[in-house]
Amino acid sequence: MRDEALERIVERCRAGEEHAWEQLVDATADDIFRMAVSFTRHRGEAEDLTQEVFLKLWQNLHRYAADTSSFRAWAYRVAHNLFVDAYRRSREQRRATWVDPEFLETLPGGEDPHTRAVRHQRLEMARAGLERLPEELAQLIMLRDFADWSYDELAEELSLPIGTVKSRLNRARRELAAAVAVQLAPRMRVVPAGAEP
Repeated sequence: MRDEALERIVERCRAGEEHAWEQLVDATADDIFRMAVSFTRHRGEAEDLTQEVFLKLWQNLHRYAADTSSFRAWAYRVAHNLFVDAYRRSREQRRATWVDPEFLETLPGGEDPHTRAVRHQRLEMARAGLERLPEELAQLIMLRDFADWSYDELAEELSLPIGTVKSRLNRARRELAAAVAVQLAPRMRVVPAGAEP
């Protein structure tokens, strides 16, 4: 849904129009839930966090100022702050990950068991790699590559120029690739010609 249409729903919601809030939730729930998943291992916890976000949005809807930010960006910022707080409260238990087996069943993709197993393995390796990254770099990858934030949204959230956001994201991706390569190294042992594997 375009931001202009979303803003109209927000105004209807503020005016007390019936069903407007339900439409607002429907338009933003999927993205916010995907963000929640990137901060917790379990789909159930992600659902709880998503409900907390919408409760907070409902309670603070009167504070939203359309002349300073789009509703989508404002909602993402509220969600991000809530998720980061939850993540930090139990950092050892809530590593940056989206590899919950139950959630993986909801992701789009082929039903072929081999394809699903390969995808799960790759996500698990990415999860382990993200745990090796500084928190700010791991979050940047999750918001851009998993939660599908735009560069503009990231720049606004981080109060940084878009060029700086892109350079940090490139650094984060390089460090993630290096961390994944460390995991792959033991599997890539070279066997000399003529030797038994």
